[in-house]
Amino acid sequence: MPDPAHRRSPDPGATTGPLHVVIPTHTTRHLDLVLAALARQTQRPDHIIVSCDTDDEAIGAIIKRCCRDFGISAWWLRRAHAGGERLCQVRNNGVRFLVEELDAARGRVLILDGDMLASDTLVAQHKATAPNTPLVYAYRVNLDEATTATLNAQRILTGEQTPPLTDPDRAELDRRDRRARRHLLMRRLYIGPPHKPKLLGGHFSCDLDLYLRLNGFDELYQGWGFKDDEFAYRAARTGAGVRIGISEMIAWHLWHPTRQPSVPMRELPTARRFEQRARLPLIAEHGVQNPLDQPALEWTGF
Repeated sequence: MPDPAHRRSPDPGATTGPLHVVIPTHTTRHLDLVLAALARQTQRPDHIIVSCDTDDEAIGAIIKRCCRDFGISAWWLRRAHAGGERLCQVRNNGVRFLVEELDAARGRVLILDGDMLASDTLVAQHKATAPNTPLVYAYRVNLDEATTATLNAQRILTGEQTPPLTDPDRAELDRRDRRARRHLLMRRLYIGPPHKPKLLGGHFSCDLDLYLRLNGFDELYQGWGFKDDEFAYRAARTGAGVRIGISEMIAWHLWHPTRQPSVPMRELPTARRFEQRARLPLIAEHGVQNPLDQPALEWTGF
């Protein structure tokens, strides 16, 4: 049987079910740019949920203004900061809200970080993925500080401004795409690790049913590193199919100071937990269901 990653890409105009965008963030930085790009989509998402690791009112003000000015609808989901980075919980909060408050029963969840700028067809491309391929692995084009500083939300909305996609950018995406396909083939032949190819948590999509079956991201991963690898590992153990969209699904990563620790990855607390992955449950203990204790969630629709 042909590898799913090598099948012909679906028609971006096709629809296979709802597409829900969850934007995890903790800052106002770049959020207007991200929402402007979503307002330009050839197919708009069915829901946009901005899920926050803080209850900063300035974030809500930006969402409200963007919804008014860009002609979109969005939800602002927030709670007070819990004292440390809890990106896994913020993602899970968004999906739980989608199911419990917005009554979503099916579809695809596109996780797009608050520093990721979507190309015009990105939602349509993710949405067109066949239901029997629950995971889409995509990537990003990194913009430098100077280029990021020139971007303006209104000009992105009108199409006057589009970030560059250079020949070296395309070559790098093609290289990563080929490597991901190779890793996926090696995994299928049981000669490669199950968590490869690498999942980029800041831009990927997942069938809602799979996300819920895995109970989402493991909330015991806090701080930098390995949370995406762990989710990919558990998904692979279920036999979930993967579509590689790295070279075709374009999103730009907007520059900001890095939060990556200066110590080697192997010394991080999350690395020690990832080393135990084979002994940990397939279904996250703390996730969409049974989340870690957190301040009360609030939400506003614009």
